[in-house]
Amino acid sequence: QAATSDGAAAAPPARVSFMSYREQGAVEELRDAALADCKAPAADAVGVTWLHLQGRPTAEQLQALGRAFGLHPLALEDVFHREARAKVEAFDAQQFVVLNRIHRDAAGDFRTDPVSFFLGRHYVVSIDQGASDLFEPVRERIRGEGKLCKYDADFLLYTLLDAVVDSAFALLEDLGDRLEALEDEILDDPSRAARNRIHYIKRELVVMRRAWWPQREVIATLMRDEGKLLADHTHLYLRDCYDHCVIVIDFVETYREMASGLLDTYLSAVSQRMNDIMKALTIVATIFLPLTFITSLYGMNFDTSSPWNLPELHWRFGYLYALGVMLAIAVGMTVYFRRRRWF
Repeated sequence: QAATSDGAAAAPPARVSFMSYREQGAVEELRDAALADCKAPAADAVGVTWLHLQGRPTAEQLQALGRAFGLHPLALEDVFHREARAKVEAFDAQQFVVLNRIHRDAAGDFRTDPVSFFLGRHYVVSIDQGASDLFEPVRERIRGEGKLCKYDADFLLYTLLDAVVDSAFALLEDLGDRLEALEDEILDDPSRAARNRIHYIKRELVVMRRAWWPQREVIATLMRDEGKLLADHTHLYLRDCYDHCVIVIDFVETYREMASGLLDTYLSAVSQRMNDIMKALTIVATIFLPLTFITSLYGMNFDTSSPWNLPELHWRFGYLYALGVMLAIAVGMTVYFRRRRWF
C-alpha cells in the first residue's frame, strides 16, 4: 500500500547513516550510505548496529529497509503516512516506538515531525522525518567510546528516546522567556500585537500538549515491558526519561496557565486604560461645563435699553471679568479634583 501512494515518489530520499560499534567503540561508520550496503546483523552477532534515516523516506527506501531488517509492514505503513500517534507496539522479534519531535522550522513556526524506532536483538533502526539531525551528540558519544558502547541495543534506544524528550526543554525555555517579555510589555503598553502573540503562544502550547501527553504513556509502557529486548538496567534509565516527560508536561501546563493569566492581564490593562481615558474626558467635560454655561449665558442677545437686562453688560471691563471668572472656576475645580485624587 505504501508503494502505491502518491507524493512519496516526488519526495527527496532520506539520508542514510550507518554505524556499528562494540564495547571498545565504533567499528564502522558510513554517512550518506545506500540501503543496499546496510544489512541486519546476524543472530549471533557481537555489538550493536544502528541505522538512521534523516528525512522523509520514500516508498522504495521503506521497502528495502523492510526486506533488510524484516520490519513489519504495518509499522512501515505508519512511518510512511506520518500521521501516527506516539505509540509503542511489540512484534515478533522487534519493538516499534513512535515519538513526535517538536521544533521550529526556518520560518520560526512550530513543526511536529515523527521519529520512529525499531529495536531488534542487536540493532536499532531510527527514522527522523525532520530536517535537522538530532542524534549527532549520540554519535559523538559512540566515537568517544563512552558508557553507551558497553550496553546492548536497548540502551541505544533509550539514549535516542532521551534525546527526543530533552529536545523539548530548549523550546520550553524559549517560551518562558517570551511569556516573561510579554508580561512586561502588557503592563507597559497593552497593544493588539501583544494580544496576538499571546494567542500564538497558546496555540503552540496546545500543540506541545497534544504531542507530549501520549509520549509520556509510551515511555511508561516501555518501563512496564517484560519482553526480552529491554534489560533491567535499561528500565531504570527509562524511569529517568519518564521523569523528564513529566517535567515537560508540567512546564507546558504551567505555561498554559501563564498564557491564560497574561490574556486576563491584557484585558484588565485595556479596561484600566479605557477607564483612565474616560476619567480624563469626564474631568475635562466637568471643568468645561460651568465655563460653557457662562459663555452661553452672556452670549445671548439682550436689549441693552431694558432695565431687566444683566447689569454686567454695561461694565467697561465685563469681558475681562468673565474671562477671569472662568479661569478661576477652571483652576479651582482642577485643584479640587487633584486633592480628591480623582486624577
